[in-house]
Amino acid sequence: MEKLLVSASTGAMGSLLGKLGTMLSDEYKLLKDVHDDIKFLKDELEAMHAFLLVMADVENPDHQAKLRADAVRELSYEIEDSIDKFMLLVDHGSSSKSDGSQNVFSKSMKKIADIKTRHKIAKDVKEIMSQVKVISERYTRYTIDGSSRTKNEIVDPRICSIYKATSELVGIDGPTDDLMKWLSSNEGESASRPKVVSIVGYGGLGKTTLAKQVYDKLGANYECRAFVSISRSPDMNKIVCSILSQLRNSDYACTGDAQLIIDQIRNFLKDKRYCIIIDDLWDLQPWQTLNCALVKNSCGSVIMTTTRIHDIAKSCCSSHGDLVYKIKPLSVADSKKLFFKRIFGSEEKCPSILKEPSEVILRKCHGLPLAINAMSGLLALHRESKEEWERVRCLVGFSEDNSSGTGTMKYILSLSYFDLPLHLRSCLLYLTMFPEDYKIQVHRLVHRWISEGFIHGECGEDLVELGVTYFHELVNRSLILPVDIDYDGKASSCRVHDIILDFLVSKATEENFCAFLGSHTNQDRIIRLLSLMRNEEQGSIEQLDLSHARTLGAFGCYLHKYFATLPKLSALRVLDVYGCRTVGNHHAKYIGRLSLLRYLNISRTDISELPSQIGDLEYLETLNASGASLVELPESISRLKRLLRLIVDKATKLPNGIGNMKSLQELHYIAIWRQSPNFVEELSKLTNLRMLRVAWDSGGLDKEDHWEKKLVSSLRELGTCNLSILRITIWLQEKDDIVGQCLLPVLKSIREVNVHCGKVCSINNWLHSLDNLEKLSIYPLILEPQDFKIIAGIPTLVHLDVGSKYVGGGPIIISRGFQQLQKLEMWFDCTEVMFESGAMPNLNRLQIGVSLSKLKSAGSGLNFGIQHLSSLSLLRVHPMDGSDVRAADVEAVEDAFKSMAEAHPNRPTFQMLPGLP
Repeated sequence: MEKLLVSASTGAMGSLLGKLGTMLSDEYKLLKDVHDDIKFLKDELEAMHAFLLVMADVENPDHQAKLRADAVRELSYEIEDSIDKFMLLVDHGSSSKSDGSQNVFSKSMKKIADIKTRHKIAKDVKEIMSQVKVISERYTRYTIDGSSRTKNEIVDPRICSIYKATSELVGIDGPTDDLMKWLSSNEGESASRPKVVSIVGYGGLGKTTLAKQVYDKLGANYECRAFVSISRSPDMNKIVCSILSQLRNSDYACTGDAQLIIDQIRNFLKDKRYCIIIDDLWDLQPWQTLNCALVKNSCGSVIMTTTRIHDIAKSCCSSHGDLVYKIKPLSVADSKKLFFKRIFGSEEKCPSILKEPSEVILRKCHGLPLAINAMSGLLALHRESKEEWERVRCLVGFSEDNSSGTGTMKYILSLSYFDLPLHLRSCLLYLTMFPEDYKIQVHRLVHRWISEGFIHGECGEDLVELGVTYFHELVNRSLILPVDIDYDGKASSCRVHDIILDFLVSKATEENFCAFLGSHTNQDRIIRLLSLMRNEEQGSIEQLDLSHARTLGAFGCYLHKYFATLPKLSALRVLDVYGCRTVGNHHAKYIGRLSLLRYLNISRTDISELPSQIGDLEYLETLNASGASLVELPESISRLKRLLRLIVDKATKLPNGIGNMKSLQELHYIAIWRQSPNFVEELSKLTNLRMLRVAWDSGGLDKEDHWEKKLVSSLRELGTCNLSILRITIWLQEKDDIVGQCLLPVLKSIREVNVHCGKVCSINNWLHSLDNLEKLSIYPLILEPQDFKIIAGIPTLVHLDVGSKYVGGGPIIISRGFQQLQKLEMWFDCTEVMFESGAMPNLNRLQIGVSLSKLKSAGSGLNFGIQHLSSLSLLRVHPMDGSDVRAADVEAVEDAFKSMAEAHPNRPTFQMLPGLP
């Protein structure tokens, strides 16, 4: 099991046990009695930790066990807060480099020397031991023999979807016809093996229902068939027995020997046309076992699987011609039909006073059949009560009454939740800290996960990279909705489906993981993580005890009124006020008193100046001030020896002494011409930098100080250390020839180059010398056809972004080169661009600008040659004429491009974007 520092299930127990272990080392000068007490404390807490790990996988714990788990979890936070505050006393003013919170603690303990401090530890440890004993004894007194309890087995409610009458189903015809057409056609046909299709999508979309419909409609075409559900903990012997019984159409006595049964299945299927449905796959192992039994004959057989996990769907469909079918939510029309059919029989019979609340409820369901059925089942009991509908509208969520439809919904989502490893459960629950429908940027989320202690890597492992893999695993499991998907198929942001968010809020509230002001807040419970989301009553925050709060997030609300109370939040580790424009300089002075702070995000606030006390935040790991109005950072910032990530805008000047911040791993976005002469030299001292983004204006540098040569020297030195990603933005002068003077660095770490003004030809040689250049953005004053010929030969380029106000020199014909390019954006009038046969063989995303007035005259002869882009999957078009265009012209051009997309062999997705101003 992966080592957990902090998690929703185990609290801070993992982190705490590590710190207690450090205190027991021989090198630390503790009083003898204290050493013994800590040893006892550590042993007791290890037993409690084991109890929490067991409880983490109990889906429906009894009330007594849940109370004990809550108490132990809260105790772990209390003890760690006490130890961390004590650590401040012995470590204040430390200049040691940070290798993580455990190493920080280790170095702090070495400083315990004076007898007064040692006695203070002794007293604190005695108090902690007293708390531990109280909790242990309390629950020992009231232990109940588990054998005396009765437990009802839960029947999987999804079984009902298998037996629903066709007349009750809505929106199923289209997907059913799609799959039947594909299965009946020669598309993907192989003479030597069955067709395989995997239906994938998040819980509640109707995967099982769709598979059963196809199974029933095509059943007569096959000699034998079987439908089995796998679930999270499958009994493979029973499953293969069931398959054999269904195939033979007779009962089969299970022998317990799976291999023998598989042999019998193979022998039975070898010359038969069969149809097998394997429903609800959660892991690859069951598929690999069953796949051994399914003979690859040439009889036209079909294998269909359903799963919530995209990687499993791809593994099932690993052969060429197999189909991964991504099931979609219901349309608005079908959502209404399903909703009103169950309550009133039809929409026409719905009273007019209930139309408005029904619209709100349906919007929240987002086309999820499970959610629509649950809500309609709930409201069917109150058909005429507007008050009840209004209550449900305001409180769409999970009912405590499992007899309602929401109980089924909660059960299905619980399957996905408890299938996650513990560290991913914490990361998923943490999404409740963001508002409904909020677009969550991946790196902001990952940086916060790290500061909370959710991510723990092996020695030297990049925690940001590890956190990004966690993010993509949640996408892979269909638990979060990917947003801003790039050419590589990976999302840079996400949203959480409202129904899933409601489930997560209910889980977070159950475990006292985080707090929300309003109806979810229990005033009697200790608040650790608090999120303010615009809609709270302004006075409610004043009623809360936030002395134990570790995290405070705000979203454009009135938090500025309470900044004066921030110093009372002595346990605060994370403060995120992104986008709170009402937060200004007079509020920033309170931030410097948050001595345990690890993460600070003041992006897009009105803070233009940070106080010198910011340098006292000696445990700060992430400072994000991008989008703020910061003109200059204070000199004290250089005292932040443990700062790992510093993110500012190019308008911000950094102080002298930046070279002292040797822990820095990420630094961006730095405008070189705004920095002092010493900056470029001190930059070379940041040998732990892994990611750096700099802006360079060759006309803004003082030639006499040799800035350019010093900068190149520093970048080259960093290139020999840990720097792996370097992004450079360059403003070239019209007659610049700095490349000819070899003043631009040639480094393997350069992954992205942005060029403004000047001429592309002036950097030709330099661009071609960069071995790992992946993204190039060029915005020259004048774009010439030869510019594309220059760029086409860059072998590693995967993303090209081009824009210009003026295009000259005739048509742009793209035929060769660009062998690895996957994304092309052209922010200029591309009316005279032509893609010839063989052009850009790997391009999957194309975004072009067009002049509607020019295209109008072309009429039906409109042709860009996009049919030659063999890998195209997305086509975006944006008009360049500004807002003064006729709607009819826009519609005509849109229709023309739609026809192009439909005629393309790949049928790429087409999007018409708003015109540029």
